Amino acid sequence: ILRLAGLYTLERGAHNYWLVRGNGQVAGRPDGMINLLHYDDAAGAVLAALTTDDVAVQGGRVFLISDGNPLTRQQICESSFQSDMYRDTTLPTFLGDAMKDPMGKIYDGSASNQALQWEPRYPSFDDFMKAAVSSS
Repeated sequence: ILRLAGLYTLERGAHNYWLVRGNGQVAGRPDGMINLLHYDDAAGAVLAALTTDDVAVQGGRVFLISDGNPLTRQQICESSFQSDMYRDTTLPTFLGDAMKDPMGKIYDGSASNQALQWEPRYPSFDDFMKAAVSSS
């Protein structure tokens, strides 16, 4: 069983919704943490799980799959500004209350990565955005 973090590509994911398709408001605190994973990396983790000969992996364990570098909602938006697609958008208003709303969950998927003998192609959302900018 693979539990995938928040999935994204350049055009899909929370950043796109918050910056382009949403109403300029985000129901959460700006410092709320989000675990992320590129769609291609998710496919790679699934492939690693399906092709392993390791009995421990095949035994129905739960694996947490992410890039290992959670970001805050605000950091996700700010990183997106590197791309021409989001450069002219504005930071949304975050409606969360730092005193009442949860911070989010940060999980460590390194044991999953080791068991699957897998590493993400994009070590972070910010690295992906930098790669997307340099390839365009």
